[in-house]
Amino acid sequence: MTTLPRSQRAALIVCGGESRRMGQSKPHLPFGNETMLERVVRIVTPAVEEVILLTSKVQELPLLQYDYVELADRVEQQGPAAAIYEGLKYVAGWAEASIVLGCDLPLTSEASIEYLFGQLADHDAVIPLYEEMPQPLAAVYSNRALETFENILSSGNHRLLSCIQPLDTRWIAPSELAGIDPNLGLLRNVNTPDAYREALDIAGLKHPLDD
Repeated sequence: MTTLPRSQRAALIVCGGESRRMGQSKPHLPFGNETMLERVVRIVTPAVEEVILLTSKVQELPLLQYDYVELADRVEQQGPAAAIYEGLKYVAGWAEASIVLGCDLPLTSEASIEYLFGQLADHDAVIPLYEEMPQPLAAVYSNRALETFENILSSGNHRLLSCIQPLDTRWIAPSELAGIDPNLGLLRNVNTPDAYREALDIAGLKHPLDD
């Protein structure tokens, strides 16, 4: 398995969602002695040259002890596809590929991230499937995907699934990831209070309300 050197990789962390199902800001959720966002940044940082946080214009982030660049939405309420496009464009001058992660993936592992980068080869993207559905916010995109995103978005279509549909994609089955991470942390996005408690249990951490 060949893979890009760290100096040619970026991480784009999507932070700008409204957290409606969670009922509170997901980046700020406590996860042990970290926030959920800080944990994701800590895990991905060793695998990439630069971490870019994709945020809304009005969003306040928790304090982070790691280096990062904050890239706010150019236009509010356009969704993750537009944010990813801006992130890919921002790093296009030096990064050959970027890992895109939701800020609600605290159980992801560096080994899973390395595996996705290692599968890219000449593909436009490496995207896991979960229950046969694409997981575009837990995926690696080549800088070649930038043009496709631009073409779809400029047509007025801001659906992320529409942007990935034309890509030459290496699809990753859960069984592949299970061999690297039995917890399938890359596929466990924390969108609800129940999912939050489950993720804490898997990580062996106490829920803040249980103290």
